[in-house]
Amino acid sequence: MKGYYLAVITFSVENHLPRDCENLRENGDNNLRSGVYEIYPYGSRARPATVFCDMYTMGGGWTAIQKRVNGSMSFDRTWDEYREGFGDAGQDFWIGNDVIHQLTKGRNSNLYISITLGNGSKLYELYDQFSVSNEADNYQLFLAGNASGTLGDGMLHIDSSDFGLSGMKFTTSDRDNDRWAGGSCAAYYKGGWWFNGCYRAFLNGAWSPDRRGSPWYPTFNSGESIKETLMTIRSL
Repeated sequence: MKGYYLAVITFSVENHLPRDCENLRENGDNNLRSGVYEIYPYGSRARPATVFCDMYTMGGGWTAIQKRVNGSMSFDRTWDEYREGFGDAGQDFWIGNDVIHQLTKGRNSNLYISITLGNGSKLYELYDQFSVSNEADNYQLFLAGNASGTLGDGMLHIDSSDFGLSGMKFTTSDRDNDRWAGGSCAAYYKGGWWFNGCYRAFLNGAWSPDRRGSPWYPTFNSGESIKETLMTIRSL
């Protein structure tokens, strides 16, 4: 009986590669733990992605697109690095803008952002609709629907046209696509992001006050008390 069960699992894995963490949860054991897994957003074994999966929050199945555990890794990276992704999925990493596009195109995805403090408490914000376009469109960000949680909305329903991030194109220090007339937000704030002119929410910058860090205004004016940030997505 054990041999038959193993054969069924092997057949399933070979013929249905998990596209994301939700797909991985659906195809496997509902008791999968949060951790690092391999997914296949392009549907091919030739292009796997190593990611962190949150298998606990709101039933699990969340694919991390960004993770920072202490702010020690610089996110002041080039356009190409943000396109391909960088870092260690178990520590600090960016999944890659190409993968984000692949995971969200033609799908309705939630975006869940959490910030964990040094004392262990956690604040979060949930966005109803999230997607990123392809490189030809400079990885333009689309957010829609409601924003809810304890962190406060710093990205979508902003009372200023200079800071709302929906519709913004990705900017890095070597490719400026923001709307700030004074220069490049990415070069000034030391990190790639969907800047407007410039932001109220920015999780890829330097956290120390002397580097003008303000990760999520007004909830966090600096990153001194922050232990970890996590950005995850899950299709509906």
